Amino acid sequence: MSFSRSTMGHKRKKTFVALVAILFALSLGAATVAAQESPATGETSRGCLWEVSSEKGTLFLLGTVHVLKPGTHTVSPAAEAAFRQAGTILLELDLDEGESAESQQMFARKALLQGETLKDKVSPESLSLAREKTEAMGLPFDRLRSLKPWSLSLTLTLIKLQTLGFDPKHGVDRYYFDRGKQAGKEIGALETMEYQLDRFDGMSDRLQEEMLLQTLEELDHFEEEMEKLVQGWSRGDAEALAEFMRESFEDFPGLYQRLIVERNKNWLLHLKPLLDRPGTTLVVVGALHLVGPESVVALLENLGYTVKQL
Repeated sequence: MSFSRSTMGHKRKKTFVALVAILFALSLGAATVAAQESPATGETSRGCLWEVSSEKGTLFLLGTVHVLKPGTHTVSPAAEAAFRQAGTILLELDLDEGESAESQQMFARKALLQGETLKDKVSPESLSLAREKTEAMGLPFDRLRSLKPWSLSLTLTLIKLQTLGFDPKHGVDRYYFDRGKQAGKEIGALETMEYQLDRFDGMSDRLQEEMLLQTLEELDHFEEEMEKLVQGWSRGDAEALAEFMRESFEDFPGLYQRLIVERNKNWLLHLKPLLDRPGTTLVVVGALHLVGPESVVALLENLGYTVKQL
């Protein structure tokens, strides 16, 4: 069932900026990535890093932003020490898988409508706004109208962010993936590309249209919101990040459950066994998964593990 912009209210939301910070597959499937360089590195006094320990094992949980501007990423002494200690680097997604031809084909297969176009999935008002915004970005709308609402949302988000200078090849995940491989560390993944994409592809038509509409209305504000997110992340300001996420998802409880809570709980099935045996693992995931009352950090603390922010 389609709906008009009037049903959404007038409050500006920033959900899609938060989604870019959360779902790593977006930055791999929706755009071709030739990521051969690592982010510029320097030093800062504090990072978005937590240590979780048991009597046997240790996890370092490092919060990331998946797309950054060149030179934005700084490596804190604590993060450098965590990397040196870790025998395994665990990311949301195996970047080699995400950048493979098979994954690109999977994205295209899931992203495209079959026997329909966007006008069959959204209201005339949403369709008109989509045409207006894409053409204002210099994009040929007729070449995008076969995308499902969710994939058009993500594609426009990434194109806009890349226009502003944000790029996945400068993301923190890329830095630790490349560096871990060079150091001969074991590299693992919490999710597959297919699972991440299905977080969107499995949504109802209504929720997909709602996401698209919010993206279109928020495009002009992406830069200020991303800068706010990056500032909170670079300071390791857990309270600011938690508030950013709360504001982003307060009108989208179903989306919050699907993209945050369910994934955090799934990750616990991978992380808890690592604490029940000797060894040290560096877990590199989106920063918004590590803040708030239903975060990975909070879930592990509730299980009785010793948790501290470094």
